[in-house]
Amino acid sequence: MKNGIREIEPRPLTLREAAWVREILQTRDEWKHTDISRTQVIAEGPCDEGLSIVLSDPEQNPKAASSAGYLGRLVICTDDDSLIEVRLTFSDRRLNELFVLFVDPKHPKRSLPESWTEVSHEAYKL
Repeated sequence: MKNGIREIEPRPLTLREAAWVREILQTRDEWKHTDISRTQVIAEGPCDEGLSIVLSDPEQNPKAASSAGYLGRLVICTDDDSLIEVRLTFSDRRLNELFVLFVDPKHPKRSLPESWTEVSHEAYKL
C-alpha cells in the first residue's frame, strides 16, 4: 500500500467511523439506504497529510449513478479552532475509503486526537 497505509486484519467499523459513513450516505439519495453492517476496515494509516481508512464492502449499490467517485464529506470545527474533514469515496459501486484530514493551525504537527468538542458539524454531498 502507499505511504504509511498498512493492511490490517479486517475489523468492523468503529462507532465513530460508522456514524461518519452513515451521515455522509444520507447526503445522497441513491446511497441513503446502504447497509454498512458488513463493511470492514482492511487497511489504515497516514497518507497525504491525513489518515486513510480503506474499506471492504461486500454489497454493490446498483443505484449508484457512476461506478466510482466521492460520495460526500463532513466538516467538523472544534472548540480549539481545529478542523476535521472526513471524505467518503466509492469504487466499483462499493464503499471504498474514509479519508480524514485534521488541521490544527496552532499546532500544525499535531495528529487527530482521540476526542474533541465540536462547535459545528456539517455534511455535504460531493
